[in-house]
Amino acid sequence: MRDESTLNQPGFPADAARTLIVGFGNSYCGDDGIGPAAARLLHASLGPQAPADLLELSSSALELVERLAGYRQAVIIDALVDEDEVPGTVKPLELIAGRTIPGLGFHTAGLGSALALAGALGMEVPPAVRLYGVVIREPRVFTESLSGDLAARLPGIVREIAAAESAHGLSRGAPDA
Repeated sequence: MRDESTLNQPGFPADAARTLIVGFGNSYCGDDGIGPAAARLLHASLGPQAPADLLELSSSALELVERLAGYRQAVIIDALVDEDEVPGTVKPLELIAGRTIPGLGFHTAGLGSALALAGALGMEVPPAVRLYGVVIREPRVFTESLSGDLAARLPGIVREIAAAESAHGLSRGAPDA
């Protein structure tokens, strides 16, 4: 959901570096919806004047690449199935062309390769794309809500991602809920 209305408002520099915050996942599949839920809360915590847009996707990395055009950076949040880690653990993940990341859904598993291909084809892609996996258990139920434990950890998950992103110039407010 790109909010074009903020681009020409007083106090909003026309040449401001825009950030796209992407939540990947299926919000109808329980904890797989952690990406969109965390992205919504992170975006809201930035306030209405922040030079950031929100995008929620449940499709493939190839669709995302097309939507990245015009952004200076992207922050992507997706579920990461890992039976050895505590659910809600945030893992910054490195995007490398040709390498898939075990545990990620099909949403972002091939994102490094898709970005490399887009660059080779001359498509405009942001110079900085950062991916965060949030540990979940294999989603086995169809529901529009996160599990109780993951929902309770959501504000802390967002604070952790926001703290990491503050080093990249993404200013934030602390989410309360």
